[in-house]
Amino acid sequence: MFIPSFIRIKSKGKISIFGVVPRIVKLNDRIQYLQVSYEPLSADVVAVRGDSAWWIFDVGACDEAAQFINELPRILVDNSANLAKNVVISHFHRDHLLNVQRMCSDEISLDIDALYVGAYTSKTFGEIEGVAKNVVMEPLSFDDGVHIEILPIPNSHAKGSLALVVGDYVFLGDATYPMVGHGSPDVYNVQILGEQIKFLKSLTPTHFCLSHKRGLVRDKTSVIQFLESVYARRQKNENYIVA
Repeated sequence: MFIPSFIRIKSKGKISIFGVVPRIVKLNDRIQYLQVSYEPLSADVVAVRGDSAWWIFDVGACDEAAQFINELPRILVDNSANLAKNVVISHFHRDHLLNVQRMCSDEISLDIDALYVGAYTSKTFGEIEGVAKNVVMEPLSFDDGVHIEILPIPNSHAKGSLALVVGDYVFLGDATYPMVGHGSPDVYNVQILGEQIKFLKSLTPTHFCLSHKRGLVRDKTSVIQFLESVYARRQKNENYIVA
């Protein structure tokens, strides 16, 4: 497991003790993300500024992730448009969507307008007043000053996962990871892994972004080469490959 470096932060002009805290990283003029945190485990949260909306990938599980989303400005200094906030949830694991469930139970408030989720993720929470819930079964495409796609992605990690394409970046969540064994070995499904490799090769973006990884961004070729090395270890009449 990746162990993050310790960093020290300023709060109200004072230096805090050394500790692991999520920080905001800017990828370009339109894309920023809040880094993963570990107490509680909370996935990276990505925010993409379109011309008419923020496109947010995952909502995390910690208070800092909720704050990051809530503080995204709806009105920008150089733009009079009132930006909507559209959220894409990669999959149903709690480190990626707990803040939506906390919102449903009135534990926190999330300033969002629409949710795009897979079928399995949709089952983990009910309808939210004032928030449109869209179950994604087929690819969706939007032009919002930058090209946006929401894609179902074959994977061993979690059924019904979604990827978010933004220009030359694709945000994959945990989709390239194996199915967690919970006491047994983590494994990839042979058939699904083969489908996933073909799917990833078909994508145009060259920057692959994997949740929980240092720096988030990986080269497309290196990600596919790793998955192909796993796939090469498949055995006849075996449905799974140990990660």
